[in-house]
Amino acid sequence: MSAISALTDRTAVEDALAEFDRIGRFAFLERYGFGEAKEYFLVTETGNYDSKAVFAAAYERQYGTRLTSADFSGGKQGAGRWLSDLGYTIEGMDSKEERLTFDSFEAALNAFHLAVENINAARDFVSNREFVSFYLPPSRQYIAMVPRGGSRPTAWINKGYVWFKNDDGTQDGIAFPYNKLRDGGRNSRQRRREEAERRICPTPGCGMVLPPNGICDYC
Repeated sequence: MSAISALTDRTAVEDALAEFDRIGRFAFLERYGFGEAKEYFLVTETGNYDSKAVFAAAYERQYGTRLTSADFSGGKQGAGRWLSDLGYTIEGMDSKEERLTFDSFEAALNAFHLAVENINAARDFVSNREFVSFYLPPSRQYIAMVPRGGSRPTAWINKGYVWFKNDDGTQDGIAFPYNKLRDGGRNSRQRRREEAERRICPTPGCGMVLPPNGICDYC
């Protein structure tokens, strides 16, 4: 495992999260060469993000270096801790939960607490496919669904959408009726970022946060 520099640029993380939202989870993971997170997720009001992949994407933005999974660890000793140090909430850092496995979708749905507006859409999706096993990871952030004859999930129900793999290996997503990303969650994060940038002193080389009166105490 190679030594890597500290990640210090929150803008790089925000840009990585925006890309995640724009292209979708599985396309994002494929682009950066990471598998699905099992335990550690970066949590915002717009969703839950695979922390190790987000860290790698942000690191590439800050330093121009493409990381692989072998270059650093996740969780408490790696990506989770570094992102937490930047002020992000990382679910799973103190988790003692275990995976919950179910033989029926309804049992998994009861444990997942999906929004009422999305339940019928989720049931419709599952009814048209042959899944035989369902589980919630320790983070409880999605329902993974394993098809008959398979050993790994091919579809994942999240709070506002479902991602699934087609027979030809391509991936698709379906937004549920109640979906924070579609309803403006990403835009609200972008607005907060732009507002924060407007509070930074415009003097080259300063970078201090402006007080309420808008006059820099140092310039």
